[in-house]
Amino acid sequence: MFAFTDRSIVKKVVGLLPRVGVGGRYGLPQQRRTSLASPKQLFRSANMTQRWQRREISNFEYLMYLNTISGRSYQDLNQYPIFPWIIADYESEKLDLNKPATYRDLSKPIGALNPARKSFFIERYNNWESDTIPAFHYNTHYSTAELSLYWLIRLEPFTTFYLNLHGNQFDHVNRTFQSIPLSWQNCQRDSSDVKELIPELFALPEMLTNCNDYRFGHDDDGAKIDDVILPKWAQTSEDFIRINRAALESEFVSSHLHQWIDLIFGYKQRGPEAIRATNVFCFLTYEGAVNFDAITNPADRAILEAQIKAFGQAPSQILTEPHPPRNSAIASNPTMHHVSPEDVSMIMKFSSNAPIIHVAANTASTVPAQAVITISNKHDFSINKYNQNAGPSPSAYSEAAQTLSGQQAQLPLSMDSLLILNTGLHRRHLGDNFDERISQRHQSFVVTADNRFIISTGYWDKSFRVQNTDMARTTQVLYGHFDIV
Repeated sequence: MFAFTDRSIVKKVVGLLPRVGVGGRYGLPQQRRTSLASPKQLFRSANMTQRWQRREISNFEYLMYLNTISGRSYQDLNQYPIFPWIIADYESEKLDLNKPATYRDLSKPIGALNPARKSFFIERYNNWESDTIPAFHYNTHYSTAELSLYWLIRLEPFTTFYLNLHGNQFDHVNRTFQSIPLSWQNCQRDSSDVKELIPELFALPEMLTNCNDYRFGHDDDGAKIDDVILPKWAQTSEDFIRINRAALESEFVSSHLHQWIDLIFGYKQRGPEAIRATNVFCFLTYEGAVNFDAITNPADRAILEAQIKAFGQAPSQILTEPHPPRNSAIASNPTMHHVSPEDVSMIMKFSSNAPIIHVAANTASTVPAQAVITISNKHDFSINKYNQNAGPSPSAYSEAAQTLSGQQAQLPLSMDSLLILNTGLHRRHLGDNFDERISQRHQSFVVTADNRFIISTGYWDKSFRVQNTDMARTTQVLYGHFDIV
């Protein structure tokens, strides 16, 4: 890796080099303009998102791609690749990867998973008093050089890097990576701990074992570097890596990974959406926050660079609209066309695994578009077409050789085609402006008798809203109440 002082030198070097770069691997032309393209341009031009949606590449491969084009590198501890915590259960004797409760909520940053801690961070932001430093939720980061070394302390050359950073001795045992369950607990309760993971925790069991280095052991401060304490459900370090990787590639994570991407690389990384998502860090962590070309004093520049290293660096923001979700396994695999009644029951769910709290059945023959509309407590909705000619014949449920589309045609409802294909899901989401303090109920929504509009309440701005069911576009916002409706 070459790190130049400014972009003009980069352009000169690229002009002198042969045509090299990451282009071919990501479906990009191997040209000099590819090497000079911005992360946003690379993301728009590459074919990797479509390949991930079609399940041609794994979740691990896709995250590595996003990290790479957004400036993360194994060669830079300050901008090391970022991976999410996936598993939320480190206490069970056995882990059930088919249970949603096994997984961390990927729609929230790590600092907002614990409601009490989230409230603390929101209060810090809302009561911000500085006139010179913009408000933030977190005064630490999910990725820094210090955190990269925290995870990799048992591997060279990181052991030596760590010792160089800490006066040639290991830190106190309480501040050293000793236990995976404890590291997760700290991320849920410590107001200064919001770290995410690194790729090695999904691929490299050696990082969890003592390397028998003579420097490992007790020092005067009580530090000791032993094998990492594993969750109860993992007998060996190989077990943990295998299960953690299986969880990353699970159907649950495949359905929700785009929400975490929005937080780290996407439209919820900064701005109003980041505020709403409780996802604001110190302003120095964001690309472009400081114009280094305007700083002529080397001492001032060195001070700012040291501050940025301490606070951490967010990746380059690669998209400013919601990241598309992954296609469903059924849509991506045409061989999965033999379905049983149980499979049909499973398919008639939201991909978010969220409970349905409102059902409206407008199926009278006078209604132009007869349908059953369902709304989940995560504000997703589906339009399930009503099949007026569906009969009570048991053959509709027993002919296992029917294709999915053929079987649905005989059942009373045809599932929303957008949910089957797992595409265009923004057209089935009522937005994120609901007040989180309010528990949504059946009474929070009304569907008009012609199935054209959903009227919803519970917004923080005391409004109620009319949204069309075709695109989930807000048609009307009505005010006048003095509290949340």
